[in-house]
Parts: sequence; structure tokens; C-alpha cells
Amino acid sequence: MNTDYEWVGSLFRTRNDMLDAIAETWVTARGHASPAETQRYFDEATDAELSAEAIAGWGLDCVAEWCGEDEPHMTRYSYGATDLAAAFGRVRARLGETAPAA
Repeated sequence: MNTDYEWVGSLFRTRNDMLDAIAETWVTARGHASPAETQRYFDEATDAELSAEAIAGWGLDCVAEWCGEDEPHMTRYSYGATDLAAAFGRVRARLGETAPAA
């Protein structure tokens, strides 16, 4: 079992901290999106949709052979799409946004 969780070179103490970082990085375009652009991401998609987009966009469910990994990030750190969707919900709440109707 992992005691450290890693995402793009940063270590996190808990899986939720790592998942929240993944979610925030996605909706803020790695910090490049304006608050209005981030709001638009939240307005246009549910947490589950954002989770699916991030998984597909970053290949979190695929083996990243180019960096020497032998299993998908999601497998290595034991999380699924619903766990990442919950992280999007936490980030949405922290940033003061409301979820669109499903």
C-alpha cells in the first residue's frame, strides 16, 4: 500500500489531497485559466463529466510507458472515476461554485 501519493512530481500525504490537486489542476488549466474560465468549466459540466474528461485527457487509466510506469496512475493509487468526481465536488465547493443539474 502506498503511503505517499504523487501527481506531476508533487507528493501528497493523502489520496484525497492528491485527487483534489488533480481536479484543481484540470479546472484551472494548471493555473492558467482565469476565474471566469474556471467558472465556465463548472457551469458546463457535472463533477462526473469533469472526472471523465480528466481521466481521458491525461490518460490516468493508461500505462505511461514514456516515464517508466508499469501500471495506470488510477491503479497505482487505488482510485476510480467516482473518487475523482468527489474531488471535483470538493474543489467546486472550495471555490464557491455550484453544480449544474445532471
